[in-house]
Amino acid sequence: MDSTEARERPTTNGCASCYGTGEIVTETGPVDCPDCMGVGRTPRGEVLEWRLRDVERAHADHQACVTDLRWLIFELRRHRKALVDIFTRCQDLDDAALATELRHLANTALDLYPVERE
Repeated sequence: MDSTEARERPTTNGCASCYGTGEIVTETGPVDCPDCMGVGRTPRGEVLEWRLRDVERAHADHQACVTDLRWLIFELRRHRKALVDIFTRCQDLDDAALATELRHLANTALDLYPVERE
């Protein structure tokens, strides 16, 4: 496969809004994709946190849902932190089968490292 084919082939974790290009077209020209912050793949780590803050700011004036939204964002952050803790503790263990499986499952949810398919 040459480099042109690699660039044109969609990735499995590419951003659904910009189709992995990192930018969207507007009336004033191309701009960074607001969903992936111009990265071209699904949000990870800090990009996800930026999006959560954007959502929180955008809905701060909606009094009907602001409490539920804050709760949901708190729960998402709490669960992501727990998965990161599980992932790092599994890295400290020997390559036991359970540790490897838990590390793989946590990485699937967090998308910290790319997964190589066989």
